[in-house]
Amino acid sequence: MTSPPTTERDFASLIRQHSRIIDKVSYFYATDKLPFEDLRQEIYVNIWLGLDRFRGDSKMSTWIYRVAVNSALMALRSSKPRIETVSLDFGSLPISTELDDTQKENLQILHASIDRLEAIEKGIILLWLDEYSYDEIADILGLKRNTVATKIHRIKDKLSKTIHHGTQRT
Repeated sequence: MTSPPTTERDFASLIRQHSRIIDKVSYFYATDKLPFEDLRQEIYVNIWLGLDRFRGDSKMSTWIYRVAVNSALMALRSSKPRIETVSLDFGSLPISTELDDTQKENLQILHASIDRLEAIEKGIILLWLDEYSYDEIADILGLKRNTVATKIHRIKDKLSKTIHHGTQRT
């Protein structure tokens, strides 16, 4: 277990090491009223401010995921009142050129479907897609394991219906 960074250089290294997590959470929680860059900066600040509370009970990546998702949820709550779905600019997605057009389209449908989920559902499914265990997801999001299991099942059903409906239109 590594100790939390104590210098700005160490912090910058930590952020680089975990930028994929931070960027992914920022990307999926960003809205017109809460832009990607603003949310990412908010996450950076919360990581910096919370480092002295990192006890090493979990992996650093797990802790950063927890801070990132909680930061996003808090930022969304404070940017309310509104209920909206956000359209994503898929041209900016880092989609591999090795994918064929059908695979790219399916990935875009998946991204759009995840984007329509409620905020907590996004957090759960993103963690699940990153292969975190139910127990880890529960720990990160402050939920009970059974709640996570139930929600994942419901989210998968919801995504399946949305994706199936999306592919039917083509």
